[in-house]
Amino acid sequence: MAASRSNMATDTTVLRKLGINETYQLAMYLLDQYRGTILSCSYAIPPRLAESRPQLEAAVKLALVDTILRHPMLQVAMIDSTAKTPSWIQLPSLDLNQHVEWLYLEPHADFEQKVQDTFRLQLDQEFPDLSRPGWKITLIRSGDAPIMEVILTWNHPYFDGTGARILHEDFLGMLNHAYENETSERPGLEGDIFFLPQTPPPMLPIPIELLTHLPVDFKHLLRALWEENRPQFLNWDVSYATWCPIRPIPYKTQYRTFDLNKPTLDTILALCRKNKTTFTALLNGLLLIAFSLRLDSTAAPAFQSSTIIDHRRNLPPAPQDAPWGSSDRVVSNYVTQLLHKFDVAQVAHIRSKLPPADATGEGRALSTGMIQELWAVAAENRLEILAKLEDPLRNDIVGLFKYVTDWKGTMSGMAKKPRQFTWLVTNVGVLDGGGGRNIISGHSKAQPGTNTNEDVGQAGEWWSIRRAQFGLSSEVPAAAIEFAPVSVAGQGMCVSANWHDCALDVGFGEGIMADLERWLLQLAEQS
Repeated sequence: MAASRSNMATDTTVLRKLGINETYQLAMYLLDQYRGTILSCSYAIPPRLAESRPQLEAAVKLALVDTILRHPMLQVAMIDSTAKTPSWIQLPSLDLNQHVEWLYLEPHADFEQKVQDTFRLQLDQEFPDLSRPGWKITLIRSGDAPIMEVILTWNHPYFDGTGARILHEDFLGMLNHAYENETSERPGLEGDIFFLPQTPPPMLPIPIELLTHLPVDFKHLLRALWEENRPQFLNWDVSYATWCPIRPIPYKTQYRTFDLNKPTLDTILALCRKNKTTFTALLNGLLLIAFSLRLDSTAAPAFQSSTIIDHRRNLPPAPQDAPWGSSDRVVSNYVTQLLHKFDVAQVAHIRSKLPPADATGEGRALSTGMIQELWAVAAENRLEILAKLEDPLRNDIVGLFKYVTDWKGTMSGMAKKPRQFTWLVTNVGVLDGGGGRNIISGHSKAQPGTNTNEDVGQAGEWWSIRRAQFGLSSEVPAAAIEFAPVSVAGQGMCVSANWHDCALDVGFGEGIMADLERWLLQLAEQS
């Protein structure tokens, strides 16, 4: 009965065309320049549900349905995906079996290794049928353990990393809401088939270029057009990452992580506040030192990097009937990026402060003088980010993107040019891992170092999130290495990095990550 009903709708309802960011992300996917993005979280299961596998699976299904209803981007698919103007279409139903997978491990199995293996495997997996929604969740549990991993993997045209954080927070809130209210049914849910509401059609979030003005100064536009179209022999910018040529194939992501526990993270954040900077800006400063250490002045006399910025703060208020509640809780693509340049003089100055190189360059601690330089760079980097936040829309890269008429051609051409960025930092912020009661009403204001678990009743009686891990598949024409930290309020932080296997030596990438971890621990220990 459910199967036949799911095929009743034959007319395709086009909801809207893909926006600029969505079309850009789709072009990279179609060209195999980017595959998947993942935000994975460790959920603590309430004791009552931990004892019953059927009740646990039922609770997860109901919370997922509620989350799907709250966020319409989970309800749609694409049409004309290879055309210059693809569109989002309404779907009659979702087969949850195609979007949800449970992996139950034997009690003696290595749970953490299975999580990491699954994470890495899914980063490079494709979404071959674009006429179906491009997202899935994988739930991993060992025996009847009170912890399960929820791996959310998606195709980036659907939403960005902040959107994934919102989805996890809202899913957590829905789990606790259902747990508290003992509800067991949802309209439209028949077995594993969820028949989506058809009237009115889903209200998709509107792209930012249609919500607000993105002014581009004429001089800025001319400079961008010149940089995009000038012959390569006229490109004298020594800050380009020419030391790491773009190699499109074979496609394979290298992915590494390390964790900072709560005391270490709290100490580092306190140091950031003391030195008038942020963790993102500190990361940019540490990476400047790390790349200056591991590359000589001949290969890299200067650097460019990129910081991903969330545009949600610049959106107008959400419509009153928007199911997601407020603009800061919308799941869609609202990212932009800020370019940083570290010129020849600055990089030479940093290198002059480095101790003499040994045979391997391993195990080198930051000197007192270098730490002073680090905080100066991090404070300056924070001011650059603040300047962008104070005037966020003028000369924004998304405003420049509106002049692109052929994204596949543009991204194909980019892969044939020298690489621009040495590194990129994307920080989805602090995930509210508490009980989610504040999320049900559409608000979440988690801050680093706060413990939202205290707001949800007695410890252990509610769902909560203990750890998060963020990962990107390699972006072929983008930065040589991309860094993605994420933390959970009241818990620690996971810092990840990815790079394209055929473009960068594994030892080099692992060395940069080792530098970051060692120096962050050094800063915390010496404070």
